[in-house]
Amino acid sequence: IKLLIVQYPLHARLWTKSKAHIVCGIIWICSLAIPIPYLVIDKDDVQFDNLLYTCIYGFSAEAWIILGSVMGGFVSAVTMIIVLVTTTWLIVKAVRVSNRAGDKIKWQGLMTVTATAVVYCLSVLPVGLFL
Repeated sequence: IKLLIVQYPLHARLWTKSKAHIVCGIIWICSLAIPIPYLVIDKDDVQFDNLLYTCIYGFSAEAWIILGSVMGGFVSAVTMIIVLVTTTWLIVKAVRVSNRAGDKIKWQGLMTVTATAVVYCLSVLPVGLFL
């Protein structure tokens, strides 16, 4: 979303509530990619812990041996690709704008964006490899 605001700064103010709701709805639907298979594959293996206020999944079905690895790897790979592509696109856009204006690129901002993307990818990578 940050990239869209930078890409189209004048259009960001014109977004209506309905467009914002549609974008948020799409993001919410995409976030269901992980919990829905938990319930579909083995709905009796889901327990709710009132002490920790969280769901605990048993993963006792045989399908989880393959599906868990595929889902974990896929979700990790897709999120890393999205972060890397949008970060690269944002950096290229910033360099073009600064060159057009005749200014030098702000290295602090560039390093902040790059460090955020690298730290995120490094934090997701072990989970993707483990699953």
